[in-house]
Amino acid sequence: MLNDMNFKGNWRDYQARILEEMDEHFDDGRLHVVAAPGAGKTVLGLEIVRRIGRPALVFAPTIAIREQWAHRLCPLFLDTPPIPEAISRNLANFRELTLATYQALDNLRRGEELDALIEKLNYRGPLTLVLDEAHHLRREWWKCLNEMANRLEDVRLVALTATPPYDASFAEWSRYEELCGPIDLEIGIPELVRNGDLCPHQDHLILLQPTEDALALLDRRRAAIGSLHMALRQDDGLLDWLAEHPWLTESEAHVEEILEAPEMLSAALVLLASAGRELPRPPLKLLGVSARDVPPPSLFWLERFMDGVISQHTADFPLDPARLKTLRDRLNRHGLIEGGRVRLQHTRSVFKLMTSSLAKLDSIVDIAKAEHDALDDDLRMVVLSDHIRAGELPNRPDAEFKPAKLGVVPIFEKLRRSGIADEYLGVLTGSLVILPKRALSMLPHVAEELHFDPGNFRASDLPGCPDHVRIECRSGGTAEFVRLVTALFTRGEVRILVGTQSLLGEGWDAPALNSLVLASNTASFMLSNQMRGRAIRIDPARPSKVANIWHLATVDPEDRESWDAVVSTFNWGCLNDGGAPGLSDIEVIARRFKAFEGISNGASTLIEDGVARLGLDPSKPAAFANLKTFAAAADRPAIAERWKVSLGEGAERAQVRETAAPRYAPRALSWFDTLQALGWSAAGSGAFAAANELRGLASYEGIGVIAMGLAGVATLASLPRLAKAGRLVWRNGSLEGSLESVTRVVLRSLVDADLISGRELDTAQVEIRTSLDGRKDIVLTGVSRAAERQVMQAIAEILGPVQNPRYLLVRNSWLGLKKRVDYHAVPAALGARKENAERLAELWRSGVGSSKLVFTRTADGRRTLLRARASSFAAGYQRIVDRRSVWL
Repeated sequence: MLNDMNFKGNWRDYQARILEEMDEHFDDGRLHVVAAPGAGKTVLGLEIVRRIGRPALVFAPTIAIREQWAHRLCPLFLDTPPIPEAISRNLANFRELTLATYQALDNLRRGEELDALIEKLNYRGPLTLVLDEAHHLRREWWKCLNEMANRLEDVRLVALTATPPYDASFAEWSRYEELCGPIDLEIGIPELVRNGDLCPHQDHLILLQPTEDALALLDRRRAAIGSLHMALRQDDGLLDWLAEHPWLTESEAHVEEILEAPEMLSAALVLLASAGRELPRPPLKLLGVSARDVPPPSLFWLERFMDGVISQHTADFPLDPARLKTLRDRLNRHGLIEGGRVRLQHTRSVFKLMTSSLAKLDSIVDIAKAEHDALDDDLRMVVLSDHIRAGELPNRPDAEFKPAKLGVVPIFEKLRRSGIADEYLGVLTGSLVILPKRALSMLPHVAEELHFDPGNFRASDLPGCPDHVRIECRSGGTAEFVRLVTALFTRGEVRILVGTQSLLGEGWDAPALNSLVLASNTASFMLSNQMRGRAIRIDPARPSKVANIWHLATVDPEDRESWDAVVSTFNWGCLNDGGAPGLSDIEVIARRFKAFEGISNGASTLIEDGVARLGLDPSKPAAFANLKTFAAAADRPAIAERWKVSLGEGAERAQVRETAAPRYAPRALSWFDTLQALGWSAAGSGAFAAANELRGLASYEGIGVIAMGLAGVATLASLPRLAKAGRLVWRNGSLEGSLESVTRVVLRSLVDADLISGRELDTAQVEIRTSLDGRKDIVLTGVSRAAERQVMQAIAEILGPVQNPRYLLVRNSWLGLKKRVDYHAVPAALGARKENAERLAELWRSGVGSSKLVFTRTADGRRTLLRARASSFAAGYQRIVDRRSVWL
C-alpha cells in the first residue's frame, strides 16, 4: 500500500518546507513537528510515513482521531479504498499501517503483553512509530510508550501535535521531550492565516464586576487579614520568641537549615521590622543586607510566615501549643487555610468564586446581542462552559430564574429568556441535547443525509421551555448526536449553541462557527489553543469569514485581594503589594493569552502573545474598556485588514519564535565597570592638571614635577581599565546591549560545551525588540527550534531569581561608598561540568562584565548561595524572565 500512495493535492508552503527538511532532523531518530489546528497534520503525517517507506504504527488519543488517518487515505493518497489487509486497528494484527489508541497500548501494559508486542515488532524489522497529538500523553501512557521507543531496535519516531505542553512543569516537559525529542519544526497560527488556511480573527476580553456576595466575602477576607497582621505586630510574646530564635541569634550555626527555607528567615525579619523591633545583626550579616534593605510587609511575606509556623516549618519554628491553636482557629474561621496550607492571597475558593461569577451571564447576553446585531442570520455562535448543571432547567414556564452556579443550562436559560435568537438556540453536551422546536422539521432530512436512521432520534417536551425540546438517541451514540447537531448548526437551524469544552473543545469540526465565547475556567495552553481552534477554521461557504473569540474575566475594581487594599483599611502607611500574584480570574486570562499569538488592537503591527496586544487601559473603568471592545469586535473588516497589514510586516518565511522577556538585566555590571574606570581616569587627569599648575609656581616647582609624575602614573594605570570600560559601554551601553551580550555569551557557552552545534553560531542573529507592554524581548533567529529553546532556558536561569545552582557568577562593585553585589545562576546545562561553568565565566567577564565563579556546594559557597537567594530581598520577586512567543 505504501508504494501505491501518492498525494493528489498540492502541498502548502509550510508542509513542503517540513517535507524538504525532514531528513536532516532525523539525526536523533526523531522528528517532532508542532502545527496549529487546521495545518493538515494527518495528511502531512501520512506523507512522512510514505517517504520513510517502513510499516507504520500510529497512536492517537481517541478513536475519532485514529479514524482520521484511515479516512484521509482515499481519495487524498489512493484512487480506491485500501484493501482491508493493508490497514489494521488491532495491535495484535500488525499491518503496513496499524492504527491504535494510546489507551489500547496501555491495556497491553496492564495485561503484561507489552513485552510480547515489542519482541514481535523487532522481529518484523524497521518501523515508523507515529505519535499523534502527543500532548495527550498521561503518565501511564508515557511510561509504556517511552519503554517501547527505547526498546525498538530500528525505529523512526514522528511526533505530531497542535499544542505541546509548554506550560507543564519542568519534569513533565522533560518527559515529553525525552520521548518526542526537541521540537524540530513549528507552524504557527499567523503562518496559517497568511496562507489562507485559517481565517482572520481577534480575541476580545470583557471585564465584569463580582456579585455583591462575592464582594462581601472579599471585604471580610481583607478585614480578617488586616486584623491578623495587626495582632501579630502587637503580640510582644510572639515577637520576643521570634527575636530569640536560634536562626536569628546564631545564624551562622544554622546555615544548612536556613538554606532549606530562606524565605522563612526573611519573613521573620519582615514581621519584626514592621513591628518596629530592632533587627538582630547575625541574620543581616549572613544575608549580606542591612536593616534598611528589609522590605515592608506584604501579603507574600505574611503568608510565608504564617504558613511556616502553622504548617511547613513547625519543626524549626515550634510555637507553643496554645498560641498555635489560637492562630489556626482564627485562620480557619476566616477561610484562610486551604488544603492544610495558609492562603492569604488568591485562594482556590476565591478563584472559583470569581471565575464562576453569575455576573458572566449578563456579559454573555451582551455578547450575543452584539454579535446578532452585527451578523444577523449569518451568526454561528458557540458558548463553552465547564459544567452542565442540568438541575437548573426550569420545571414550568413561569418559574423564577435563580441559578446557583455558572454552567451550560444557566447560560442557555439566560439566553432563552433574553429573547436573542431564542428560536435558534440549542444545547449540545454528552448527556443533554436541546433543540428549538422549529428545527424538528429539518431533523429527519439532515439525519438521512448523514445516513442515520431518523427514527433513532426521539424528542420530548421541556415543561419549562415550551419552544424547545430535548433530543435523545435510542442507540445512545454521542458521535451521532454531535454530527447531527453540527449539521443543523451549519445550516443555520441552530445559530447559538451552548456546550461543554470537554465535548466541543477538541476535534469538533464546524467551519461555520464565527463567534466563540469561552465561559470556561481553563488556563492550560493545550485546552485554550484547542478551543480557539474550533472558531478560526476557514469556512468554504463564507470565504470572507472573520471570527471573534470572547474571553470573560471577573475583576474587583478595588482589588480587595491586594496588600494595598488591606493596609488602606487600617491606614498603616505602608502600601507595598510585594510577592507574586495569586490565581485570580484575570490571572487565568493572562495565562490563557500566553498560549497563542494574535494581532494588536492598536496601531502596532506586532503579532505576539499576551493580553497587552488588546490595548486595554487598566486605569479606565471596566465599562469603558468593554465599550471599546464591542466596537472593535463589530468591525470585522478592520480585523481582517489588521491581519493583512501585520502579516505583510513578516518575512517570507516568518514563524513563531520563542523569546525571553527579562525584567532584570546585568546593566549595572558594565556601568559600574565604566564608572570606576572613568573615575580613575578623571582623578588622574585632574591631578595631572593641578600638578601642572603647581609647577608654574617657582616655590612649588619640585613638588609639581613629582605630582605630575604620580598623576601621570595614575592616568596610565587607568588606561587599560578605561579601554575595557569603553568597550563594555560600546557593547552594553543600553539595556538592549546588555541583553544582547548576555544572549551571545550564553549561545557561545552552549556551543563550546557541545550542547549546541557550532553551525548555529555562524547563522545566529540576536535582536532585542520592544513588546506591546513595553518590555524587552530577546529574539534569537537563524538557529534551530531546539537551540532556540535551550538558549532561552539558559537566559531564564541566568537573569531570573536564583534557585539552587551548582555555580554562581558573583560581581562586587562600588557606587560611591555603597557596595553592590549581583548574583547570576550558571544554567543547569552548563553547571553540570566544571569546565563548562568556567568557560561561561570567562566569556561573561570578556563580554558582559567582571565576575567571580563560585561553587555553591562548599561551606563558603552555601553562604554565598544564601545571600544570592536573598539578593532580591528588597525587590520581592521582580527578577522574573517571561517566556513569550512572537511572529517574525
